Amino acid sequence: MPIHFSTIAAFNRQMVVFQMKLMILLLAITVLPGCTAMLLGNNSSGEPVSTSRTTASQSSSDSQISATIRQQYSGDAEIRDFALGIRTVSGRVTLTGTVGGYDVRDRVVEIAKNTRGVTSVDSRVVVNTNL
Repeated sequence: MPIHFSTIAAFNRQMVVFQMKLMILLLAITVLPGCTAMLLGNNSSGEPVSTSRTTASQSSSDSQISATIRQQYSGDAEIRDFALGIRTVSGRVTLTGTVGGYDVRDRVVEIAKNTRGVTSVDSRVVVNTNL
């Protein structure tokens, strides 16, 4: 049975399409992880990657700072009902969560800034006046 030129041409077209799809897939697999690492700071949490190593005493100090801030928040009638996240690394405090007003958010930040051992405060606290 003879093979027709049109059959070979159709097969070649299918192979070219398959090769193009494969190239696009391979390109996406190799490029996208690099983009993600660049956007997220090379880890999945979105926090910048730190090249410095924290010592046990620094880690303990950071834990103490977070505990002190949390204790101050729990003693404040305007703040204690809101779920706030406190993360301290090398004296740098990151605050997260949602509060019911701008004055409460400002107070949350002010308490953290005035806590002994805090070198900076990054507030990611969101205000939702419907709470």
